[in-house]
Amino acid sequence: MLLSLLVYGIAERRMRASLAEQKKTLPNQINQATAKPTLRWVFQLLHGIHCLKITTQHQTEQVIEGLTPLHQKILLLFGKTVENIYQIPLKNTRSM
Repeated sequence: MLLSLLVYGIAERRMRASLAEQKKTLPNQINQATAKPTLRWVFQLLHGIHCLKITTQHQTEQVIEGLTPLHQKILLLFGKTVENIYQIPLKNTRSM
């Protein structure tokens, strides 16, 4: 349990630091801008993203569906690795 709370706390701290560094905010539960959302709320905001694995003959392709501009904004807070995992197009990363 302690390890889980430690990882959760570190992730929340990094997300908030990234928000502050980029001078961005996210909507809270009543749709007002906040620079210090909880990680639990951010997870709820990410609801609706789907990962599909499409297999045709001998090839498997992974497709991410349901990414809204808000989802992309949140995912970009977590760095380049997450950007690559979620296949966020490079053209969208600069406009947010």
